[in-house]
Amino acid sequence: MRATGILIVLMAGAPTLVLAQAATAVKQLALARVRFAEQIAADPETRKAVLAKNAEGESRQSIEARDREWSANPNAPLRKALATSPCANKLRDHLKSDPLVVEGILMDDKGANVCVSRETSDYWQGDEDKWQKTFVEGKSPFVDEPAFDASTATYAIQLSVPVLDEAGFRRVLEGEDPAQPA
Repeated sequence: MRATGILIVLMAGAPTLVLAQAATAVKQLALARVRFAEQIAADPETRKAVLAKNAEGESRQSIEARDREWSANPNAPLRKALATSPCANKLRDHLKSDPLVVEGILMDDKGANVCVSRETSDYWQGDEDKWQKTFVEGKSPFVDEPAFDASTATYAIQLSVPVLDEAGFRRVLEGEDPAQPA
């Protein structure tokens, strides 16, 4: 089973003092949403968007140029395009069922944004744990520590799950744990 991309779901947390005192409880909130994130990642439209983006074969040079433009220009056309695309609309539709989820990012096999539920601070996520731990190291799910998230201006916890190849996709749809051997 191979990952074709990554879905990251950011969960809103609590004020800093509460997070420091209740990190375990906050992580449990995120872990309780793993299945939710896997279902979004298994959605046929989600998979189709990732596979289409992967097929573009975007070069590292192009990703870095887009990331610089994205970060430097809040009005960059790509920012708007990836936040208003049909993929982004579908992602927002999924996320609105859980008020604790503040953001969703769908990434390709290089860590570049495929679509976002809201504009992010950067285009390339491939240098961050949310992509590295899940896509490169194969940790599924990856649940990070609570931290302040600049994109959403909230304290949040990141939950990443892979968008799986066909075999893993079928297992999720059948209600199985894709991390367990078939």
